[in-house]
Amino acid sequence: MSEPENLDLNKLNLTRTYTPEELEQINKYLKVRTNFEDGRLISLPQTPIAHEAVVHEISRQLGNWNIDTCQNGVVTTSQGAFNFSTTAPRKIRAPHVAFTSADTYNSLSAKQLWTLHGRPFTPIFVAEVVNSTSDQILNEVDNRFKNDYFAMGTSVKLGWLIDPKRRMICTYKKNNNEIIRNNCKWEDLDGGDTLPGFTLNISIIENIVSQECNEIEDKCPYCDKHFFQYRERAYHLFSHG
Repeated sequence: MSEPENLDLNKLNLTRTYTPEELEQINKYLKVRTNFEDGRLISLPQTPIAHEAVVHEISRQLGNWNIDTCQNGVVTTSQGAFNFSTTAPRKIRAPHVAFTSADTYNSLSAKQLWTLHGRPFTPIFVAEVVNSTSDQILNEVDNRFKNDYFAMGTSVKLGWLIDPKRRMICTYKKNNNEIIRNNCKWEDLDGGDTLPGFTLNISIIENIVSQECNEIEDKCPYCDKHFFQYRERAYHLFSHG
């Protein structure tokens, strides 16, 4: 693929429609989380540390489950984009946390693995962490689940919308062609048939939000170091990238 000419990455226009080649170059060099829809850039703001800590914790627990149960799938965070363009317009989305099954990942071509081109594919699970300071923000994320993640033709079977500041959880499931949304209590979440054997431990996320240092007993998934406080473990895991 040839490099686009006359594209100034320092002066991107959010109202302009870009070609697929230009979007590929923008995605390669842009340093902020960005979605694409029908050739247009959708800029997403930087997020505060508590928000990222919650995202990291969800991905950590999901990653541990993926390894412990030999799922051999792939866990991605907001740098992992998917082409949800099962129908027009073209939509590139990067969920805060997503899980792609081993069957899907192992079937991808080199073009699908290393670019945002090729035949679209999607994960089976997505999670969005929000700070819904207004109904407008909540409605935008709700529409993203219904119109993008659970659009006709995607592989998404389960979605979680988590607002840790307001202690709010919504789950999304597809029943035939109907999208079922449920408001849940602020308690552990079961992955059901989509993530068999996985349970999200909400108490650890609560510790992040409340800044409590409750004692735990856990070990690093990368080494044999044991931890007895959440913050000690969090600092160690952050150091491992």
